[in-house]
Amino acid sequence: MLTSEDVDDAFDDEAFMEERFSDVQRLLLGHGPALGPETLVLLPATHCRLTVGPHASGPFGRCFAVRLEPGADLSATCVELLLADDGSLLGLVDAGALDGWRGAIPAGLAARYLAPPAPSALGLFGTGEAAWSCLLVLHHALPSLSEVRVVGREPDRARDFATAAALRTGLRVRVSEDARTTAAGADVVATTGGHPPVRAEWLAAGALLIDQTATVVTAAPGDPRDPVIGVRPFGGDTGPAARPPGAAPPASAPAVRHVGIAPPGGRSAGTPQEPLALAEIVAGRALPRRSGSDIVRYQGGELAGWSVIAAVAGLGHAWRRDVGTPVRLGRRGP
Repeated sequence: MLTSEDVDDAFDDEAFMEERFSDVQRLLLGHGPALGPETLVLLPATHCRLTVGPHASGPFGRCFAVRLEPGADLSATCVELLLADDGSLLGLVDAGALDGWRGAIPAGLAARYLAPPAPSALGLFGTGEAAWSCLLVLHHALPSLSEVRVVGREPDRARDFATAAALRTGLRVRVSEDARTTAAGADVVATTGGHPPVRAEWLAAGALLIDQTATVVTAAPGDPRDPVIGVRPFGGDTGPAARPPGAAPPASAPAVRHVGIAPPGGRSAGTPQEPLALAEIVAGRALPRRSGSDIVRYQGGELAGWSVIAAVAGLGHAWRRDVGTPVRLGRRGP
């Protein structure tokens, strides 16, 4: 059984993370394993939802992941890893931490392709599970980072987060109560549920915004994690409240390039309605910026096959590192 701390220990490993970056890159380019679709199963009697993932290679052979979303009798969402041959339970993982890493690793790969040269300052919006894993991934993906400014809803929670983050990463991590100044002074901004929504005019020319809010599961009632918040329309303009309909954007406003995670074959016109696919950039068929002053907004999302690969790889690595708590099933005696 892996707790959230166990998941962090398993995933926050340099070699393991590089292998997962390679997995995501192969999936983006269509070179990954052919995995089947996920299947949703509703259990009306228990008010639970099961999401059964496709089979994938695991430490003991073919296995699959089952996501169990809580009913009235369960306190938290979990992910079970089962052996494909007979359904034997191989592992039980805290889904909150796993979701954070599952969304953060594609974002880390994207940051390597989309960030401005040698970024040093990160603005991190949010203090929940997703923010923690996003910070650790970006710390590895962008080794030039030296300073982090954290914006959270609750000052005490943000200070605790910053203290833990500084100890874990060795970076200079500070709490900020000024969201606009934080965004303006950052080379890379990551939003995982912080407040308020980041707007285009806040960002410096050439900056990267990593928008992870769409990939974070909303916290259950009473869950102390930061809930997901809405993100205002993000573009070269500043929205209808700031600019009359039909009016031209300010001449000094940097252009905004929208990039989404999508498999090969997806539409990639690069317009605000059809974001440029990250796969096009990874494959070398497109550039993230038309000029050095362009702002890039990366929108995270689901990548087919990645969910089960992340769960299987994470549990397998935990076994190899002897991370987690052994759980005995069945009777211990007659």
